[in-house]
Amino acid sequence: LTSKDALLARKASMSPEVAKALGRVSGGLYVVTAARGNSRSAMIASWVAQASLEPLGLSIAVAKDRAIESLMQEGDQFVLNCLPEGGFGPTMKHFLKRFPPGQDRFEGVGFTDAECGSPIIDAASAHVECMVVSRMETADHWIVYAEATGGAVRESGVQTATHRRAVATYY
Repeated sequence: LTSKDALLARKASMSPEVAKALGRVSGGLYVVTAARGNSRSAMIASWVAQASLEPLGLSIAVAKDRAIESLMQEGDQFVLNCLPEGGFGPTMKHFLKRFPPGQDRFEGVGFTDAECGSPIIDAASAHVECMVVSRMETADHWIVYAEATGGAVRESGVQTATHRRAVATYY
């Protein structure tokens, strides 16, 4: 049995009520961006949480098959771009598209480079610059713990968009 088959079997055996209950755990909507050399990538993220106070840190779940995963190793830096409530549709739609290898994921998207080189999306209401400190492996995701190294709020009074799911067995 492959690990993908084992994961599908676990999903199928999960009680529908448990899947519905876990689906009620909400999260924000973010664009995670990372760059190293000539490579840069992005992904939509909703499984993000503050994970420490001293130092300020957060955790992000990154699917193992995401292109950005290779740019989020220990010591790497990235930007967490907070999508604004009510105005995230076009940005989210753009970054949910599948891009062929080598295509610029940022074509047509306004951004500036953070000090670390990762893009700060113009549509973000706030951003947090981060450095990866550690990673924990799960069956289908990496849990990335990173310390905040910088950031800013672009639109005060604007809340981060919220992502709600009907069930926990898919995004």
